[in-house]
Amino acid sequence: MKSIKKLILCVLLLLTVAVLAGCTKKQVYTIEANQTAFLIPLKGDVKNQASFESEEFLSEAKVAAKQVYITYTRERLGPMHHEYVADNLLIIVDRTPVTREWSETVESGTSTNNQAIYAESKESIGFNVGMNCSAQIYSEEDAVKFLYCYNNKTLSDIIDSEVRARVESDFVETCAKYTMNEILAKKAEIMDYVRDDVTNYFAERGITITVLGMKDGIEYDDPSVQTAINASFVAERNAEAQRVNNETAIAKAQAEGEAEIISAEATAKANRLLAESITDGLVELKKIERWNGQLPKATGAETSIIDIGE
Repeated sequence: MKSIKKLILCVLLLLTVAVLAGCTKKQVYTIEANQTAFLIPLKGDVKNQASFESEEFLSEAKVAAKQVYITYTRERLGPMHHEYVADNLLIIVDRTPVTREWSETVESGTSTNNQAIYAESKESIGFNVGMNCSAQIYSEEDAVKFLYCYNNKTLSDIIDSEVRARVESDFVETCAKYTMNEILAKKAEIMDYVRDDVTNYFAERGITITVLGMKDGIEYDDPSVQTAINASFVAERNAEAQRVNNETAIAKAQAEGEAEIISAEATAKANRLLAESITDGLVELKKIERWNGQLPKATGAETSIIDIGE
């Protein structure tokens, strides 16, 4: 009898161990170098669960290990119904850089849809531009900010929605202050403003904007506007070329005139110096230098001329 009791006790003990062993299970996840993991407890202190939305709580929930375990507990949900319920929640923030090309054409854009940025000038000339944008969640601290602001959304989702929306809003509002000619002249200045505002705004939310700029030039809603601009450009270039030619001819004439004046002034100065240097003694000396050494051909009382030669 004692042997039977011992056998029954051993069987019960083994069954208890088996049941307890089957009450929990776990899954392992590998965290990549470009990922930041957060392990959020789903059970326990209600106060901790209530503070889930705070950056401080998320920072403490950040996992440094490269392998994370999710544990499950077998719970009884009815008389004959049991399920494994997770003890914690794993959230992974991917920090991989994301690039977008917002363009009008499918060939040059990231999306198959028209994602060009449309705007109007001060005089209501409609146009659109393409833009490039690259961004990333740079550090694990930025991952905390990003998760706090955007819950469990991806960086791609935010770029396609909020980043693009802010870029478009800034660009449209700024262009509306200028005429079309001013926009063409201030394209770099306008993009500097848009880039600074967007970069600073999303940096506070854990997103680093690394690239933001125009691409493909300006496309006008009305093609005749581009035709008129092209014609005006050609006329301006022709006028500029004519102006340069005129200035060149004038400069040449002025240079030639100044050269003649300088030459005349030099000749006059030389003549003046020569005139000032001629004296009676010099004249007599020149006569002597020219005398051929012969006596006059005619002599007489009245003759006192010395023939100095031709």
